[in-house]
Amino acid sequence: MPSPTYRSTPPAKPKGRARKVVGVLLLVFCVLPLLGTALTVYKTIKSAKEQNSNDEFIPKAWHNLRSDEIFPARIATDSTVGGAKIWARQGIAKESSCKEAFPADFADNVMESSCKLVLRATYTDLGGDMAATIGLVVAKSSGTAKVIDAKISKEQSEGVGEARLPTVLPFAVPGTQTADWGEKAGIGGASAQVFLPDSPYTVTTTTGPTDPARSVGQLPEPWGFVGYEERYPYRDVAKALATIYASDLRRTVLGK
Repeated sequence: MPSPTYRSTPPAKPKGRARKVVGVLLLVFCVLPLLGTALTVYKTIKSAKEQNSNDEFIPKAWHNLRSDEIFPARIATDSTVGGAKIWARQGIAKESSCKEAFPADFADNVMESSCKLVLRATYTDLGGDMAATIGLVVAKSSGTAKVIDAKISKEQSEGVGEARLPTVLPFAVPGTQTADWGEKAGIGGASAQVFLPDSPYTVTTTTGPTDPARSVGQLPEPWGFVGYEERYPYRDVAKALATIYASDLRRTVLGK
């Protein structure tokens, strides 16, 4: 009887390697896409919550921000005629009503139905020659804020030949260069919108010389055009200051 023939059994392939390959494929094609989707959904929800939170903060920013956040210690401007200026804050006024912060005729005609309150601060340029009061108007709605800005812009345009075109009433700060800064010293005025969602804010500015005894642009004919040239820099600076401040305030609010 022939002896049985034995064949060697081929070595089994290691199962661990196959499992690893399958695991990697599952990770690449199944798990990672799911994680990516979950991360995208999380970011979307988080962004939406942050946006909703910020939108709710905007109309309350005037109340929730500190006064020195609303009115910073320094503001830099650059205007066509007035050139580059650094403004130093001299003082911040207490919250005031709209009638207290604006000339009577303007307050009665525009502010009574549109304005809630006004925050003010007074600045001087570092040279000490020019003073400015910034008024942050908190309107009753975003729509009425636009009405206030449009009304001020119209008055500034129509009154270009007037000797004085202030907007917000100057706020004097005792013990500073603006101790005598008053309504009659206001020469130039301007306004600007604060571009935020449903923003109830309008910025108003009034500029003039720090020296109340200084006469600006009040010359008899035929030198009236010279008077205009003396007044124009104050109006140019008022516009630049309103625009820059509105932009700075927007960044401050969005940063919260």
